[in-house]
Amino acid sequence: MLNRQNEEILDFCEFWFNFKPHFYQKDFLTACIRETRIAGKWCRQSGKSHSVAAYVLYKCLTSNHSFVITAPSQSQSTELYNKIKDFINSNPLIGEQLTKDTASEMRFKTGARVVALPCGPEGKTIRGHTGDTVIIEEAEGVKDSIVNGVIVPMIASKKGKGQIIKIGTPLTKNHFFHSCLEDKRYRVINVDWKDAVAAGQYSQDFIDEQRENLLDVEFQSEYCANFADDSLSFFPLSLINRCTENYELLSII
Repeated sequence: MLNRQNEEILDFCEFWFNFKPHFYQKDFLTACIRETRIAGKWCRQSGKSHSVAAYVLYKCLTSNHSFVITAPSQSQSTELYNKIKDFINSNPLIGEQLTKDTASEMRFKTGARVVALPCGPEGKTIRGHTGDTVIIEEAEGVKDSIVNGVIVPMIASKKGKGQIIKIGTPLTKNHFFHSCLEDKRYRVINVDWKDAVAAGQYSQDFIDEQRENLLDVEFQSEYCANFADDSLSFFPLSLINRCTENYELLSII
């Protein structure tokens, strides 16, 4: 059954979206079919949001699955949500399956639902929501207290079948670090610049330019998908993380 689903989701991507996943995207998509805990530790602009969007639509069009997408800010959760909408807009037949389509929520004829919300600095905006799958976008920026106290309880009623997908680029040694390197329950999909270059996602020239222009600690995080080492910072990264907050940008008219 699982092997058939593995093949089905890949065929789905190619048939409905003309999207032929890279080798590491295939690993990610098949992991989403098989596992209830997934951590995608990917370098920047390597196609993680594209992959997650394809998985969400596959489940929504073939089941009554419910998704909650959250990130530190609304703009970040909306970015992934809009990737899903881009796929929908690319194929009118999929658009016909929608029964609700707003800036932050969509529903399908199958009964499936997708909602995109910010978790904010304390998680108040997502408290009380439930889903079969919770996707934490930009997971490196979501506080441990929000993940453990608000997000994980969202799947408590799913009797072991609730799914959590964390995707992001490494930063500090928080819950995302723990999931990627210590928690054996998580299936980790690691993608660094070598994988992206091998897949043709970007060029070696681009990587050489970034290596030249970025600090080593920045390059290690952004393109090698390595968690930063406190020894490379004047202040411990855990301290810096505790002193920062995410705020929505306000446009001035």
